[in-house]
Amino acid sequence: MDELNRLRRQIDAIDDQLHDLLMRRTELAVAVGAAKAAKQPVSGNSPAEGAKFIRPAREAKILRRLIARHRGKLPKAVVVRMWREMISALLQVEGPFAVAVYAPQGQPGYWDLARDHYGSRVKILTFSRVDRALSAVMDGSATVAVLPFPREDETDSWWRRLIGSPQLPHIIARLPFGDPGNQRNPDLQALVVGRTPTEPTDRDHSLLVLEAPEPISRSALRQALANVGLETSFIHGGRDRRGPDLNLVEVAGYVAAQDPRLTLVMNALGKDTLGRDARLHAIGAYAEPLTKAELADEPAGGVH
Repeated sequence: MDELNRLRRQIDAIDDQLHDLLMRRTELAVAVGAAKAAKQPVSGNSPAEGAKFIRPAREAKILRRLIARHRGKLPKAVVVRMWREMISALLQVEGPFAVAVYAPQGQPGYWDLARDHYGSRVKILTFSRVDRALSAVMDGSATVAVLPFPREDETDSWWRRLIGSPQLPHIIARLPFGDPGNQRNPDLQALVVGRTPTEPTDRDHSLLVLEAPEPISRSALRQALANVGLETSFIHGGRDRRGPDLNLVEVAGYVAAQDPRLTLVMNALGKDTLGRDARLHAIGAYAEPLTKAELADEPAGGVH
């Protein structure tokens, strides 16, 4: 047997081992799905039921761990893509799942983000309007929605619809989580909205909305947040058409809906200043995407 055939036989043997492990992992995913369903019984095949199975924080931890241990010439970005495809496929084994995407004509970028993250076989529902994509999650026809990352110059911000009730969907992820690869708009950023509970991963960002009858300066809001240990990434503000000022704030770290720091911030700002009906809402959190440094491959020659 020449050297080439010997190497090919080794590759075939490894492929068989990988396939065996993949089939075993599928069996475990089915068992995990059954265990989740036992705690939260599934009623029907509505995509809304998929919220009981998806765990974005767990997925982020898996990918961070694998990238940290990865060695060799296979690009880390490819490892992320392979595992994302597998995770999403097995999620659909566990239960019903569908993705709503804002995809106006001639702007395929968010569709690319959705497919890259949730896999090539996931059901994707496209909408030409952001509000309709979000409504698909609210009415249960989609499990999650992929929506544009908020901008300061928005005239009709979708995130305003996430305040008012703990039963509303919330932000659960940011895309892309890994390298954008050959997406048609590699600089595009999105947030994912769904009903699945958020969980901390030790490297997170949270989104808050300050709703107040009276305006407040961004510096005062930033300082009040800093006083309780919350570093501000950005503040987008503006008066809602219904009346109150709404300030969208991103902070570093994980902030749950009942986080006591929210009360401390409101006490520091003072309702006498903001108005009696002022509220500070937590509207979700996401695991920080992998950085370029984390995804950087080994120099030529590798590690010996």
